[in-house]
Order: sequence, then structure tokens, then C-alpha cells
Amino acid sequence: MKRSLFCFLSLVAFPALSQFHENFDDNKNQWSLTKDNATRKIESGKFVLETVDDAHGKFIDMPHYFDPREDFVMEASFVQKNGSIDNGIGLYWGRVSRTSKPYNEFVFTTNGYYMAGIAGMDKWVKTELVKPLGQTNILRVEQKGEAASLFLNGNKITTLQLKSEGYLTGFLNYTNMRLEVDYFNFDQTSSPIKLVDNMPKGLILQNLGPGVNTKSDDLSPIISVDGKTLYFSREGYEQNTGGVDDGEDIWISKFDGKQWLTAINPGAPINDAEVNNLASVSADNNALYFSGSDKFKLRKRTAFGWSDFSDAGIYFKNESANQESQFASDGKAMLFTIKNSKNIFYRPEIDEKDIYVSVQNRNGTWSEPINLGPTINTMGDETSPFLCPDGRTLYFSSNGHPGYGGNDIFITKRIGDGWDQWSEPRNLGPEINSPGFDAYYTVPASGEYAYLVNDRNTVGKSDILSVKLPQVVKPEPVILLTGRALNAKTNQPVSAEILLDNLATAKEVAEANSDPSSGAFKIVLQSGANYGIHAAAKGYMSMNENFELASIHEYKEVQKDLMLMPIEVGLTLPLNNVFFEQGKSTLRKESYPELDRLVQIMIDNSKMQIELAGYTDNIGSGVALQKLSQDRVDAVKRYLESKSISGARIAGRGYGSMSPREKNDTEEHRKMNRRVEFKILKN
Repeated sequence: MKRSLFCFLSLVAFPALSQFHENFDDNKNQWSLTKDNATRKIESGKFVLETVDDAHGKFIDMPHYFDPREDFVMEASFVQKNGSIDNGIGLYWGRVSRTSKPYNEFVFTTNGYYMAGIAGMDKWVKTELVKPLGQTNILRVEQKGEAASLFLNGNKITTLQLKSEGYLTGFLNYTNMRLEVDYFNFDQTSSPIKLVDNMPKGLILQNLGPGVNTKSDDLSPIISVDGKTLYFSREGYEQNTGGVDDGEDIWISKFDGKQWLTAINPGAPINDAEVNNLASVSADNNALYFSGSDKFKLRKRTAFGWSDFSDAGIYFKNESANQESQFASDGKAMLFTIKNSKNIFYRPEIDEKDIYVSVQNRNGTWSEPINLGPTINTMGDETSPFLCPDGRTLYFSSNGHPGYGGNDIFITKRIGDGWDQWSEPRNLGPEINSPGFDAYYTVPASGEYAYLVNDRNTVGKSDILSVKLPQVVKPEPVILLTGRALNAKTNQPVSAEILLDNLATAKEVAEANSDPSSGAFKIVLQSGANYGIHAAAKGYMSMNENFELASIHEYKEVQKDLMLMPIEVGLTLPLNNVFFEQGKSTLRKESYPELDRLVQIMIDNSKMQIELAGYTDNIGSGVALQKLSQDRVDAVKRYLESKSISGARIAGRGYGSMSPREKNDTEEHRKMNRRVEFKILKN
């Protein structure tokens, strides 16, 4: 009976509503019951709030989406059981963050006063409508446009011009007392939640267990591209470098194929007694990125541990106290959240972030931050972007798109090769999103599982959970190429840069680094291109490889070592990624990256002289094949000369079908025999 009048009036006034009606019979709506300097609990059909500080009460956020642009009706029933009778109890709405003003409020005291308006600017007004300590008082707000009509115990007492700025709404008290809330109802005309089409039901959020989660806050997971290493942070944990007073340390857990092992603290230099907030990890696990006030810094893995900080070359302006970021798996983009005058809905007084990206230019420098545009960024707060290894699928968290409460997780797809065109974001649904704060969603290259932070099914406060992803929200499949960079003569590891070129566009599309101790590397290959890959290290020539990936239908892991030959006289290497038109000596543009690397090597080694050797298969007359091979050698020489390499440093000869690498018995073998090699004559 305690809600019937409200429901009838609301349905008359708002024929199409998003309804949130709470009787507090249980906590299925997941109100925050965190214990701090107040006690919050749900018992006997009531939300009970007990505060003991005369100067500090509590804001209890409604676990339901609030759109500050739309009309609404809000009503709640309050009983103050004890405590101070001369300070506020009531409703608030349109709050930007849990630490900020402005927000709107409608509050009363049980000694007979009410106050309404913008918090900090409103005044107490004497009224006979308030019921005393121990009795029920009902507050109601009806907002239409910017006009807020306020009701106290069924009596309209005023209409004020009030505008909502933020997304936080709920009830509060301002002083010490025991407060019982019998019901809380909220109805609003709002946009529908746009869900992923055909999203299956029955998803299970799985706690990662005691190896990862503790009674402290376990936050900000970063999953490695192979899904075997989890980086995350712990706040106020007794085993942090600075103990419980240490704001945040970075922890690392490994997956043994069955479970996540007990996380370790990597210690110095990664962690110290201050707040240590890891921004991102490179796909090869060999670089750690940290965010400063206006730029990113990084530590690189060395043979002796982690390097000192160096400047990553990515700069930004951020007016927010917070920031989240992700270094894309191709090593060519950094996505991050900031607030500045280039935000889509910039308001200086409101702490709301947009998602931006900085991309690496061809010369290795980084672009100015690029806003991802209004399809993604809203008047609300966008946070924790994650671009999948496919380079197309973006997950992010927002309270500005319709959802289930606080921040929800959304999926969108990148359109084209730019950064400001995206498909309409879709909510991942109520089995992943909750009425609370859902964020920090991260996915390995396989796309099999996602990892996220939640306060459901927790060991302590916030825990890290996983969920097996259905096909409809998986990223596009990729190839994860793993291997080692090795000295071809000694088979010893080499610290090398691993570079991936799209041969059709002659563009470097991904980069990684090998582990200086083991030579191990990881790099992601996306579908739909012909790639050339090589390792680059000073004093070495790479034996380049190519992969033709017209389409990928499922995730695969491929192992391939990359061999590097020490630069010395007599060294002969094939130019594996040099291609010609069929039966002609015309270079295809897919050859340019390979030849440009040879140009750079000859520039770096100014005394180097080489001999080019051209070979064919055995299909055709000997004279014609010898001429074709010579013409192709001449074409390569002309290209090198066009890049300012003196012709006097380049000898060349065509050998026709001589010296085949394989028998000419299959097309694949004949393809291997059609080649151009170079030999170092002098250095």
C-alpha cells in the first residue's frame, strides 16, 4: 500500500516511463552497503543509514540510470529515529560526482524546516508541514523542463527553476542520526537502453579467486594479449610497498591453464610507497606505460630488469583529477580519457571526461589528442576505453548513454580508418552491467573471455571478474604471432624491434619489441592484408617473412622465429618481400617496404657494396628466363638509385633458372625459386 498513490499519479503524468520502484525487501537492485564511517544496511523492508558525525552525513546514490536532460518524478519516505534534529534529510539529483557541487536538493529537518534549490545557495524555511522525530515524512520532486515542483507530505510547497548537470541522484542526510527509508521511487521519460542484438542470457560473472582478489579494492585489470598475464592494482592493501597507507600498488598474476596463481608484487622500481597507477602494457609485455599530469611515461624491459622512466612522446591537457588509458596492441595508438576545452560537451565546472586517441606518425612522433566524437562521447563521463587487437572493436564505460545505473560498459565498432566515426554504442546488458559502477573491461586477443571490475560476488570490496563472451560481442578474429628474435649464426636471442608492414599500402601497421633476455616477442596480425614482418637490430640483417591473410575465420596462434644475420662480408640474404608483375620486371608496390629497409641499411653502412642476384623458375626458354632475371635485377637497382644509393655500390646479375632453392615440382616451390637476393661484397 505504501506505493500505490505514487504509481497511479506517475503513470498518468508519464505514459512512457523508465521505472525504478524500491521497497527494500531485499538488495536485488544492489544499493551500496559499503561500511565506512557510517552503517548502511537493508533490513525489515527499510534502508537503514546510521551516521555518527555531526558534520558529515552521507549521499546514497540511486542504482538506476538518470538522464539529466529528461523529465522525472522522484519520491521517498523517511523516518528519523534518533540523532540531531536540526540538519538535513532528503533528496538530491543532478550531482556530477561524489565529491563535487553543484547539485539540486530538497531536504527537511525534524524540528520543522525545509530547504530546496542548488546546494550551497538555498536557505532554510520554517514550515508546519514537517512531522517530528519518529514519524514519516514523504518528499516528492516533479521535474518538467527546468521547473521542479516540490511536495512535502502531499503538499506542494514551491516550484523552482532548477537544471540538472550530473547523473548522480538519490537521498542523503547531513548529520548524525539513524535514518530509515521505507521506499524510494523514480520514474522518468528517457531514451530506451540500446542493447546488443541477440545477446544471449545466462552469462556468468566468475570471480578470479583468492590468487587475485582480496578484502581490499582490486582494480584496473590489464590482460596480456595472450591471456596469460594479468596486471592490476590494489588499494590500501597491507602487503603494498607502503602498507595499508599506500594508496595503490601494481600486482601481477599468471594463469597456469586452470587458475590464476597468487599475485606477486613486482617491487621496485615499478612500485614504491606512493600511488603506483599503471596506465597500460604493450602487447609484447616489454613496455609499461604510466600517466603523468600532462604526458605518458614508460619503462622498458631490459636484460637487467626495468629501465628508468622515459618520455613516451604522448602529450595532453587534462583538467580532471582522473584518467584512464590503453596502449593499442599494434603499438600505434594510445587511447585515453581527459577533460579539456575540446570535449564534445565541455563545461568548465563539471568533471566529465571524453575519450581521445593519439596516433603514431610515420616519423615516430605522436599526434595531438583526437576526440573520438559525439557518437561515443556524451555530456556524461566516459572512462576505461579498450580497443581490441582487431583494431575495430571498442569497449568503454559511460554514464552518459542509457544504462542500468552508474557507469555501464558499451561496445562500438570503428568505421573506416579514421577515429571519429563509430557505430552506435550498444549496452552489454544486465548480466554484465549492474546498477553500480561497471568499468575496466579488458579482452585478450582470443576474445574468449573479458575481465572487468565489479562489486558483485566479491571477496572484499571491488573484485576482478571474468565472463565468457558470446559470439555477438566478440571482437573480430586475429592471428597472434609469437616467436623469438635469434642470431642466425649462434641461435642466441637478440634484442630487436619487430615491425609489421601492410605490403599493399607500404605502411608500417604494428610494432613490438623482443625480450632482451629471451628474444621472445608477440605481435597481432589482423585479417585482410598481406604482411611483411622482420626484426630490426643494429649490426644485423633480418631474414624477412611474409603472411597473406585474406580472411581469418577464427583466432589462431602461430609460432615463428625471426632470424637475424650479423652484417659481414659474404652474407647473402633473399629479399623475400620483393614482388614483380607476372612474367615482367615491373616492381609491385608491395616491394617498397622491403627495398626501403635495404636502402636504410646502406645509408647506415655508407661503405657497404652489394651484388644483386636474380633467379627464376624453369618455366620457359633459358634465354628468356636469363633476360627476365637480369631485367628484375636492373629494376631493383634502379629503385635503390632512386633513393640516392650510388649505382657504383651495386653490382648485379641475372642467373635465370640456375641455383633453385627447391625442386620446380610444385607452384609453391617454383614461387620460392623466383627471387632476388643480395650479397655483401664490402663493408
